[in-house]
Amino acid sequence: MSPERIDTSNQGRTTMTAIQTRVLDVTFVDPRPPVEFAVVAGEAKESFSISASGMGRLTGLSYTVSAHTSGSIKAKLQIAALTSEDVKNLNTLALGMLDASRRKEVEEMQKTTASASANLSLWSYFFGGGHASASYESTRKSMESMGLSSEQISKLMDAFLEFAKQMSTVEIDFFVNNTNSDYSVSGDLYLYTLSGSISTQKGTQQYRMLADQASAGGPPPSGGGAPSTGQIIQL
Repeated sequence: MSPERIDTSNQGRTTMTAIQTRVLDVTFVDPRPPVEFAVVAGEAKESFSISASGMGRLTGLSYTVSAHTSGSIKAKLQIAALTSEDVKNLNTLALGMLDASRRKEVEEMQKTTASASANLSLWSYFFGGGHASASYESTRKSMESMGLSSEQISKLMDAFLEFAKQMSTVEIDFFVNNTNSDYSVSGDLYLYTLSGSISTQKGTQQYRMLADQASAGGPPPSGGGAPSTGQIIQL
């Protein structure tokens, strides 16, 4: 089964190409081998670990977005992940727990230094400390340093756990903007990922988040890729 391409271009207008990719072709490659953390005696349990974070990539996609055009990529993935809506709800809950000055600090930092991790920056950079991996204890301390109380952390982690329990296979729906480039883009789709485990009094569950911003054809910022935005949707 070959990819389906629908060209809706008109002469003198920007080309828009939609690409559909088979589910069996698409796999996700983590930025580095995951580091697993276990909850040990005396450490915080109401927290989350980060086993891998950074710029991962989706391989097996079959698409080409020509120079000075835009396109959309839809593909079913072979991995389970939280949806973009799940991440949005968790971000809203977490930001609502911060005081005004901390919230302003987060919002300003997201604009300047956390663009690569996009909608995951709150969990990777602020609560995770900006490291490629992090233990339950270190993320707990990071949340506390942002002013969250024990009660707030427990509430946030319980919500995180529930979303993770409902996690299932997903598909991507991304818009690729290649209008400013003299070269076509094709191949892998690079996007930030965050994965690990949540541990609370109610249990332990693995999770994976995928960012809602990506780079098509090459890694950012100087890999020749085209900026892409979209959603992670539950099948």
